[in-house]
Amino acid sequence: MNYAFLPDLSALTILMVILLLLRHRHSEQRADAWLLGLFITWVEAVAHTFYAPQGMPPSVLHVTVLSCYLLAGLVFIFAARDQRLSRHSRLLYLSLNGLPLLVLTTTYGLNLRVSHAYIPAVVLGLLIGPVSSIVLRRNWRYAALSVLAWASIGMLVSQGRFRQAVYWTLAGVYAIAALNFQQRLEARSTGRLAIVTGFSIWALFFILHPWIVTHAAYTDIASHVWNMQKSLISIGMILVMLEEQAAKSQWLALHDDLTGLPNRRMFSSNLNKAIEHSDRRKTSLALVVLDLNGFKKINDSLGHMVGDQVLREVSTTLRKNVRAYDTVARLGGDEFIIVATDMADDSAAQRFADSIRHAIEQPIVINGQSMMITASLGIAIYPDDAKDEAKLLRLADQRMYLLKKRPTQPMRIEAGSLIASAAADRALPVHSRASVAASGPSSKYFSSAS
Repeated sequence: MNYAFLPDLSALTILMVILLLLRHRHSEQRADAWLLGLFITWVEAVAHTFYAPQGMPPSVLHVTVLSCYLLAGLVFIFAARDQRLSRHSRLLYLSLNGLPLLVLTTTYGLNLRVSHAYIPAVVLGLLIGPVSSIVLRRNWRYAALSVLAWASIGMLVSQGRFRQAVYWTLAGVYAIAALNFQQRLEARSTGRLAIVTGFSIWALFFILHPWIVTHAAYTDIASHVWNMQKSLISIGMILVMLEEQAAKSQWLALHDDLTGLPNRRMFSSNLNKAIEHSDRRKTSLALVVLDLNGFKKINDSLGHMVGDQVLREVSTTLRKNVRAYDTVARLGGDEFIIVATDMADDSAAQRFADSIRHAIEQPIVINGQSMMITASLGIAIYPDDAKDEAKLLRLADQRMYLLKKRPTQPMRIEAGSLIASAAADRALPVHSRASVAASGPSSKYFSSAS
C-alpha cells in the first residue's frame, strides 16, 4: 500500500464530509451530483494508494482509476445543469456518449496497445455522438464536433499514440465541465472561481500527462498539484453552497416566502425610492392597497392549502398586470399593495386600479374548482393626498376598509384630487368543473366577511 497518498485522501474525505453536512441545509439535485462526483474522485484516490510492488494487479487499478476519472467528469458535467435540456435528456445524452468513452479507457487500462483493439470504441463514438446530438439536442454543430473529436481519436490510435488518445479525451471532458460551470454559476461567486480553476487545472494535467510520464523530474511536483486541484474543487463547491444559502437568506429577508413578492420591509424601501422619483420627475404616485373579499371563508371551507394557492394565483396576476418599474408587495394575510409611479392624472390612477381589479376578478381554477375572486381597493395619491409615507399608506388602507364595509354598491371617495373606487364586494361562487359537466353550474357562496 502506498501511504504517501493518505494525507491527500484524508483531506478529500474531510471536505466531502463538510459538503455532506451542508447538503442537509441545501436540498437540491445539483448538490447530490456534486457529492457523487467527489465520491467517485475519492474512489480513484483510494485506488492510487494500492499502487505498490506487492499490491493489486496494475491493470485492475489502471482500469479503476481511468474509469473513475471519466465517470467523475461526466457527473460534474451533469451537475453543471445545461438548462437547454431536461434532466432526463441530459442524463440520457451523457450516458450514451459516455459508453464509447468508457470502452476507450477500459481498453487502455487493460494495457492493450494494438490499434484494432480500439476500433469498437471509435465506431461506437462515431455512431452515438452525432446521432444523439441530433436526436436529443437538435444541434448539428454538436454532431459535427462529435464526429471531429472521434475522428481525431481514431487518428491518434492509428498512429499508436494510445496514451494521448485517452488522456487528451479526458482533458476534453474536464474542459467541458470547466466551461459549463463558468457559464452557469453566479458570475460574482468566489466558489465559481475555485471550481473553474480546479477543472481547468485538471484538464491541463490530462493534456500534459503523456509528456510528464516521460520526464521523471517533474513527476513529484505534478503529483502535488494534481491532488491540490481536487481539494480546490471541493472547497469551491462548499463556497458556492454557502454563498447560495446566504443569498437565499437575504432574499427571504426581503420577500414573502409563499408568493415570492416583496415583503413589507422591501416595500417600504421601494416606496421611498418611488417618492424620490416622483419628486424628481414632478409626477404623481398611486398607492393601491388591495384586500381579497371572503378569503377567510375560503380557508375555513376549502383549507389553507387552497387558500395559499389562491394567494399565489393572485400574486401572479398582479405581477402580470403592473408595469416593470412598479412594485407589488404582500403585506400579510390576503392584503397586497401596489406602488405605481408616473401617473399623469387622477383618471390614469383610476384606470390603473380598474385594470387591476378586472384582472383579479377573472376566474381561476384550483384543484379542479373554478373560483371568482373579488377584491376591495383603496387608493391614495402622492403628493395630492399626503406627502408622508405613513400617512399615504394609512389613507389607502382606510379607504379600502370603507369599501369592505359597504359591499352592496361601488364606492367613490373624494380626497383632494383623488378618486378611489372599487367593485361591489360580491359573493365568491365556487364550483367544480366535473359538476358543471354533469348538472350545470352549481355554486357555493361565501359571505364578504374576511
